[in-house]
Order: sequence, then C-alpha cells, then structure tokens
Amino acid sequence: MTANYSLDRFSTARFAVKEAREARWARRIALFFLQLLVLTVILHRFFGLGTPAAVNLIGVSMVGMAIAVIIAVGSLIRIWYGGQTGAAQDFAAIVLGLMGLALPVYFLTKVVLLPPLTDIQTTPADPLQFTVLGTQRPADANPLSNPDAEQAEKQAEAYADIGPMYLERSAPEVFAIVNEAIGRLGWAVVVNETPGESGVGRIEATDRTMVMGFTDDVVVRVKGDDAHTLIDVRSASRYGMHDFGANADRIRALYAEVTTTLEKGEKTVLEQAAPKTEDPVAKPAEEVTKTQRRKRGARSRR
Repeated sequence: MTANYSLDRFSTARFAVKEAREARWARRIALFFLQLLVLTVILHRFFGLGTPAAVNLIGVSMVGMAIAVIIAVGSLIRIWYGGQTGAAQDFAAIVLGLMGLALPVYFLTKVVLLPPLTDIQTTPADPLQFTVLGTQRPADANPLSNPDAEQAEKQAEAYADIGPMYLERSAPEVFAIVNEAIGRLGWAVVVNETPGESGVGRIEATDRTMVMGFTDDVVVRVKGDDAHTLIDVRSASRYGMHDFGANADRIRALYAEVTTTLEKGEKTVLEQAAPKTEDPVAKPAEEVTKTQRRKRGARSRR
C-alpha cells in the first residue's frame, strides 16, 4: 500500500512538471486586457471618460494583449519541443489577443499610409475659422491654427479629392440642402447662420467617431448668389496626432449626402415633367374612326 501511495505522488508530480504554466498566464493576461479595452470604449462613449485617459488605457490594453500573444507563442514553442500541456490555453490567448488588436492594427495601417494630419480643409489657402466651437474646445485639445505650406502639401497629396463643392444653385437653396444633409448625418449643430444679403451662410457642428466616440469639430461655409454657390468645409480633431483619415471621410460623407439630395430632387422634377403614358386598353383615334366608317357603310347598304 505504501508503494502504491508513493507511485501516485510520483505520477502527480510528473504531471505538474509537464504543464506549461505560462500558457495559463497568457490566457489570463489576454482576457484581462481585452476586457479593459472594451470597458474603456464603453466608459468613454457613454459615461464621460476623458479622451486623454481613454487613449492611454487603449495604449496599455494594446501592449498587454501583444505581450499575451508573445507569451503564448513562446509557450507553444516550448510545448512543441518539450511535450508539456497547455496548448489550448495558448491558442485561446492568441485568439483573444488578436481580437483585441484587430481594430487598433487596422488604424495603425492608416498611420503608415496617411500623413499625420488632424485638421482637413477644402480650401487651405482660405481657412475657415471656428467662432463658438473655438471657445468650447477643451484646454488640452489640439490648437486650432491655419495650415502651413507643408501641411497643405501633405493634404493635397493624400486627399486629392478634397476641395470646395461648386453648385449652380442659389445660396439659400444650397444652405437648406446642407442643413438637411447634416441632419441625416447626425451632427450636433451649434451655429446656424443663414445666408443674408452677403450671401454667406455658416454652420458649426460637432460629430463623434463611430467606435470610440471621439468628438471632432466641423465648420461649413455656404457662399454664393442667386445662381452659383460654393461649399467649403473644415473638419478638425480635438485630440491625437493622427486622425486616421476620419476628417477627410467626414467631408466626403457630407458631399455625398448633398449629392444624394440633389439627385433626388432632379429625379422628382423629371418624373413630374414626364408625359403621361397612354392607356394601353384604349384604341388609337384613327382605328376608332375606321370602325365607325365601316358601321355607317353597312347601314347605308341596308
């Protein structure tokens, strides 16, 4: 009986030695930092967590999940050569880590492909100015300044399609269309100045990014007369050294909504102007006349 008890202790100790404990820790670390990332997004978007604190927590979460993946890969190599257990936990750590890193890595690719700009304007040579929103931006937000020649050149190279929108319509009509487009986009309007005698209208609004809910500021100028109007837009991020192309995408989204409204209006006008289709059941007038003549001829012969 004593010999069997010693054998059982030897077997248990042998199993414990062969377990790769770092696999368990890799899974725990990956799960912890994934939960931290999700909690940070929720607190920032819905419960008022400050943007600088949220950015720092996101960075910590990314580093933590990357460490977990590295530990899991190292543990898998050890298991491959040493025969330890724990591969399932290593794979779980890798999956959790990659899930958390997928979206940040996607934005990091934009850092490589796009220039580090946080303020995009359709007319850098004649920059729009924020009035009310300029005073409402937090003290630690990015400063609002006119773009220099280098920034304007970088914007032109990266966003060649970003420029003013020219329309052959009156300024009041275009201003109404822009207001309608902004409403569909869900921007929070702060300033709404209709075109007066000067023919210049201004809109200042804020927009939040889809995932994190970062607040960006937008100013739109509608300038024109009774026949021609120009739309200029400026979109500026409050925080960060890189906007990941969000400001340019915001301007494109506004132009797309304006274009959709114009196309819808033109389609309605064309439908109203289109001639009514003839009743397919009704007979042509010429055919009816011939039929009546035949009937009259038959009566006269009788």
